[in-house]
Amino acid sequence: MNVPFTEIESKWQKRWADARVFRAEPQAGAKKFYLLEMFPYPSGRIHMGHVRNYTIGDVMARFRSAQGFKVLHPMGFDAFGQPAENAAIKRGTAPAAWTLDCVEQMRTGLKRLGFSYDWEREVVTCLADYYRWNQWIFLKMLEKGLAYRAQSPVNWCPSCQTTLANEEVVQGACWRCSTQVQPKQLEQWFLKITAYSQELLEDLEQLSQWPERVIAMQRNWIGRSEGVEIGFTV
Repeated sequence: MNVPFTEIESKWQKRWADARVFRAEPQAGAKKFYLLEMFPYPSGRIHMGHVRNYTIGDVMARFRSAQGFKVLHPMGFDAFGQPAENAAIKRGTAPAAWTLDCVEQMRTGLKRLGFSYDWEREVVTCLADYYRWNQWIFLKMLEKGLAYRAQSPVNWCPSCQTTLANEEVVQGACWRCSTQVQPKQLEQWFLKITAYSQELLEDLEQLSQWPERVIAMQRNWIGRSEGVEIGFTV
């Protein structure tokens, strides 16, 4: 039997959009549930890793909706950073043009998958209506002495011409192009999270449903140490 899947999907997705089925509207006395998956990096197109991740989130959103919750399930695009810049450099185009094109392609792909997003709440982090608040927060931290500049060693990929996080260095090489990574001193901005290290560590105890390995990674990232006491006989 030849089933016209494309026709059926288009029909119902249009009907959902026209009826604003997934719009999150406040309702007095209703049970509320907020579901947010990690935003995708718009440095390319939707792939099966995205499909797997966002299908899991969509199942949870629909399950909670079926339980009677008013579900807020937004989507956005993490559109600043090295993946988008490197993809644009590789293709010889401007990062802004490449990134916004990828956002449009990803948005179209996610909509075709029929996920239950409230698209009226979409954010794109490279647009001024979003990043103006990042800038505002940064200025507030600067005023409080929590943002400062300093020299620090970084992982540098001479091929990609970018810094790399420790997790992006695999056996001494760049995860993207396999070029040997070099240490490099770089002046950069820091946020003084050490001022809150004890508070951050204590609050990890509240994350009862987080996997222990993820909590251990957070503890190591905070990096607070008590030091050592040594007694000498004089």
